[in-house]
Amino acid sequence: MNGYIFDDEKRSICIEKTDMPGPWINYLSNGHMHGFVSQCGGGLLWIENAAKYRITRYRMHNLPIDSPGFYIYIREKDGTVWSPTFRPIETKLDKFNANHFPGKTVFTAEKNNLEAVLTLFIMLEYDILTWKLDIINKNNSSTEIDVFAYAELSQQRWLDEQTNGYYWRHMHKTWFDRDSQTIQYLYQFPAPGDVEKLPLVYFASNRKIQSFSGDRDAFVGNYRYEKNPIAVEKGICGNEEIQSGEPCAALHTKIHINANCKENVTFYLGAVSGGLTHCNELQEKIKLDLNELRNIKKVDEQENKLDSWWNEFLGKFECMIPDENAQRQINIWGPIDSVNTARYSRSVNANAPGTRTLGFRDTCQDMLAITYRNSEVAKDRLKFLMSKQYKTGNAIHCLGFNDDDLPDYHTRCDDHMWLAFLVYSLIAETGDVNLLNETVPYLGVDHLSEGEEATVWEHLIAGVNFTENNLGEHGLPLTLRGDWNDIIGKFSQEGKGESVFAAQQYVVVLNYMIEIAEFIDDNNSLEYLKKCKEKQVENITRHSWNGEWWYRCFDDDGNPIGSKKNDFGKIWLNSQTWAVISETGTREQQRNAMDAVKKYLDTDMGLVKLTPGFETWPNVKDPFSGYNPGNGENGAVFCHAHTWAIIAEAKLGNSELAWKYYNDLIPHNIISKIGVDKYKAEPYSWCSNIVGYPNNKQGWGNISHISGTVAWMNVAATQYLLGVRPVLDGIVFEPCIPKKWDEYTVKRVYRGVKLNIKFLNPEHKSGGVTNIEVNGEIINNNHLPYELIKNLNEANIKVVL
Repeated sequence: MNGYIFDDEKRSICIEKTDMPGPWINYLSNGHMHGFVSQCGGGLLWIENAAKYRITRYRMHNLPIDSPGFYIYIREKDGTVWSPTFRPIETKLDKFNANHFPGKTVFTAEKNNLEAVLTLFIMLEYDILTWKLDIINKNNSSTEIDVFAYAELSQQRWLDEQTNGYYWRHMHKTWFDRDSQTIQYLYQFPAPGDVEKLPLVYFASNRKIQSFSGDRDAFVGNYRYEKNPIAVEKGICGNEEIQSGEPCAALHTKIHINANCKENVTFYLGAVSGGLTHCNELQEKIKLDLNELRNIKKVDEQENKLDSWWNEFLGKFECMIPDENAQRQINIWGPIDSVNTARYSRSVNANAPGTRTLGFRDTCQDMLAITYRNSEVAKDRLKFLMSKQYKTGNAIHCLGFNDDDLPDYHTRCDDHMWLAFLVYSLIAETGDVNLLNETVPYLGVDHLSEGEEATVWEHLIAGVNFTENNLGEHGLPLTLRGDWNDIIGKFSQEGKGESVFAAQQYVVVLNYMIEIAEFIDDNNSLEYLKKCKEKQVENITRHSWNGEWWYRCFDDDGNPIGSKKNDFGKIWLNSQTWAVISETGTREQQRNAMDAVKKYLDTDMGLVKLTPGFETWPNVKDPFSGYNPGNGENGAVFCHAHTWAIIAEAKLGNSELAWKYYNDLIPHNIISKIGVDKYKAEPYSWCSNIVGYPNNKQGWGNISHISGTVAWMNVAATQYLLGVRPVLDGIVFEPCIPKKWDEYTVKRVYRGVKLNIKFLNPEHKSGGVTNIEVNGEIINNNHLPYELIKNLNEANIKVVL
């Protein structure tokens, strides 16, 4: 009914409707070349950075949506033209579906007994977007068709193209290289530092080229667009090369297909760095690569290597539980999203052009979903982040993707705190305590150069010192420019506002660091950290409880925000959930606060961030936010914040609510409630926010794939619901499950050991572990010491509730 079907065995989604509410995209990448493609073939391709080395164009927010892309035109003898992606031609097809898999998308279409199967993927070992097209002739007679492949090319630096593209279009060229049989494209306006890196782009096929075009306007024709290009209508390109104008890469080939037979044509859209400085030398590389890859067996080999990479990544944690929708998100689509956030942070999807820089706090949290799947990537990112922390302990908020970008050095009270979360996660996952002794330079006072070096542990202590030196009237962290809620800084414009949420987060940081200090026998730090925690917990509990729930913050005048007396923003989600996560306040206070969350914030499609939403212009002259009530940080379901309610309810032992909150946020479940046209976003990807009441678009999912929701839904599910939580010396099993479950299994790789874990629930409890059995040895608690398994390749574990 909603136009899609999941195939969990194949780790795929089959999309059968061509008119979804928007682009449902899949990312294609080898870690250096990246792209995405929608269910109708719209998409974007880039090298390293979508704002800086963009290869193809993609129009965002404009009609027609989701275009251009990676287009195939099949022209039959009678002049019928159709596309295996449906768009851009939009000829009615006899059959159509698009299947998104990890790292590749496969389109299957049929017209007039011709079946076309188009597979798009980026080769693991070559920077080439591969268009593998198999065409099956189901007729009883042979046929001949023309196949055109088309991509519109970009001026590479996206912002420059938007502002000055009408000048820069005279600084590039396309030409056909007859030696390699490729269309080639060179953009010739480098920014400082880009001369060596600007890529040479090429487009090739494994079939004989009948005609080509490097000129978009000549290929498409006057006042036409991709739906009806004049070259396809005529059945031949004009062999255009340009030194001014709008570039494209279009190739035309003919294919003869015998009755009931299959033929293949493959196209290769590639790029190699050094186009300006080593153009002639690169010709030999392109020719050698294509000589090898024009053999379809080599293409299949590259596809298999890509599949193997994903199989290994996804195999690091897999569960079998009696909840197929949750299992699918935990095993497949959540981990796929974690790769996307690790690669792209918050920068690029079908609506985001790639210009947003790397967020400090965002990246710390994103890595929490990567530490147990690729700890080296997480460690490298940690050290990079620490190099953006000042000796005073605070950190830069946003980091430039480009070398010439100035960082955002306006201090938020929380950025540096997230480092402790990542350090603890890395040590718990790898056991590498020596990480604490590795040195990383601080950031210099000019915000760009390196300062003096310090150990990872010293960096963490510096962060504690910064918070201790920036406490307000109530002894809570000063909000400064903002906390995790960027716009909470509205209440701290004079620099005197305090954040209750940041105070609770600070207690969690101290808990992690106290545990580490005890583990490494650092008694001096331990005493200091314990004193900081004792003082902070006392300040929170003394000043921040309003009788039913926790205040969110205090403004510059010391007035509480998140009070029953407030007209707007009476209750905020984060300070309720983090009271539980930080274990501050009494158990009764924690339970009462979470009951208030359920009563006031629950929509059954996620928890709104606050209520009621603040009024904005023109009714208010100096509003809290430009967001309308129910939007964004002003009362939407902010999915990232919602994840912490799952953890809070799990820590309180309330499995019914913990699992309700997890399932409420699963996109497929939301679509089942309100329909695909209301939710709009992909049913497989976590969103950043969902429009809330009173907005008339309540239920609309926004900013999919690149959200902080991704990592925390992963942590919530694997560590707090399924209850497999790494600690410094092993694993703690602390499940929180529906009582009706009889059993479930988890397969997980931990410090190189494959763990086959079977959870048994004979008494139908929601939590609490009676004992653990490890290869026949009984442990009468819930803690598995690493020492018991460190010499094993594989361990079979039973956990009895």
